[in-house]
Amino acid sequence: MHDRQALQAAHKSGESIRGISRDRGASRNAVRRALRPGARDSYYRPSASEDAEPAVRDVLADYPAMSVSDIALLIDWRKSRRQLSDLVARLRPRTVSEWPAIEARPLHSITIGRLATKPLDVGKMKIGELNL
Repeated sequence: MHDRQALQAAHKSGESIRGISRDRGASRNAVRRALRPGARDSYYRPSASEDAEPAVRDVLADYPAMSVSDIALLIDWRKSRRQLSDLVARLRPRTVSEWPAIEARPLHSITIGRLATKPLDVGKMKIGELNL
């Protein structure tokens, strides 16, 4: 995103909203949002993979060899497969000796999202199969 402090400083120095947006490559509405009273100095929105990271960690802790497509089904991933694949590659244990030596939890105990309040509804799904 754009540096909101720089946008505010440019406006205080007398530049117009249109001029700031043209010079900085920001939309006029982005400049207006930055100039709004009480606007935050920075803007941050977590990516989809950051939101799904806890759920992927839970799945990989119990099923470290699970395929990316099965993980996508399990956590109800609706974004880019490549994005999930990169996340899984980063989080997956690299060797068998790094895999946790614990018993796997039942699939229905794994939760979705950061807040971990909604359990997964797995129904009749089996790992490696998709029963419709």
